[in-house]
Amino acid sequence: MKSFHITRRMFLQYLSMATAALPAAGLAKRIPTARDNSFSFVFLGDLHFDKLMHHDMNYLKEKYPNDIRQIDNYSRITRENLADLMRVSKERANDTNAAFLLQIGDFVEGLCGSKELASTQVNEFIQLVDRQQFDRPFLAIKGNHDITGAGAKEVYQEIVLPWQSRQLEKPVQSANNVYVYKGARFLLFDCFNEKESLVWLKEAIKEHKKSEVLFFCTHVPVVPYDARSNWHIYVHPDQAGERDELLNLLGEHKAIVLSGHLHKTSIVTRSTPSGSFVQIGLGSVIPYLDAPIKNHLVGLDAYRESLVELEPNFSPASLELRKEILRQEKPHIRHYEYADFCGYSSVHVDGRNNVTMEIYANVDKTPWAAVKITDLFDS
Repeated sequence: MKSFHITRRMFLQYLSMATAALPAAGLAKRIPTARDNSFSFVFLGDLHFDKLMHHDMNYLKEKYPNDIRQIDNYSRITRENLADLMRVSKERANDTNAAFLLQIGDFVEGLCGSKELASTQVNEFIQLVDRQQFDRPFLAIKGNHDITGAGAKEVYQEIVLPWQSRQLEKPVQSANNVYVYKGARFLLFDCFNEKESLVWLKEAIKEHKKSEVLFFCTHVPVVPYDARSNWHIYVHPDQAGERDELLNLLGEHKAIVLSGHLHKTSIVTRSTPSGSFVQIGLGSVIPYLDAPIKNHLVGLDAYRESLVELEPNFSPASLELRKEILRQEKPHIRHYEYADFCGYSSVHVDGRNNVTMEIYANVDKTPWAAVKITDLFDS
């Protein structure tokens, strides 16, 4: 199994070549221009922006008592670490002259308890983004936490969608959207409106030309890759037909799937009867700025039912189901790498549609890995 990790010297040589065609940082506002179809963007996983004051504690005790500890932790992470993540994300965007930032959902914690509190939480997150002065769009996918809790769905419609309209610079009516930039097409997928979203996808993907790079952006992963192997799109047995349709569409169009939800890092190639696609998993809920990288697994032998042992206390009732899901997926996996950490990423598309990505642990400025994604289709 070939490794995609590189030395610091190799990375700096690669970065010099990757950015040579781009104009100097800071010379343009919003979406920068370039002489060809090369561009970069910053990719962020789940953030779970939160403050204790965003919650009606009586509501939590009644409706979500098991989430109180999580809310306390995410509030601490927001207070201690989010500012540093935003800072390094901006630095990375400026250094690569990134066209935009893409956040893969769960940008807020939700579970507020009222529409008023949910509005406060979302507005404060938008204000936080505005204060960064990124000078480029901030695209956000819908996550489950963004629509969970009293009033959250209404706030998503009334505040989040107009915000995303401004970022996309076009009217936005739902979380399903197409964003085209230079030689790449981004399908922003609402994985919480499954039937309607698949109908939308089958029409939207028809516009994709095989000469274009296709990014399929979804909060919940398509391919299971860790102990929570039942946390992926169309997981229920009665959704097998929809899952096959989705897998084949992604394989036929050689999609690069960007996903979050699991707060882990992964790189997976998945084959289908129509072709292969690559899925990247990323989380950005950084527990501590010096958090260690745990459980780094590489190679096809690592993708097996024993992945459930990574979280031995998670959902004992679903243990056998999760093992069976991994057994069924294993014959279709062509590349696998996994590690337990959160961070951020920088993605580069060159004029020949080669896609590369640097993945950073925590708020490090030296990449944990540099991956040439387009090579992984042939793994």
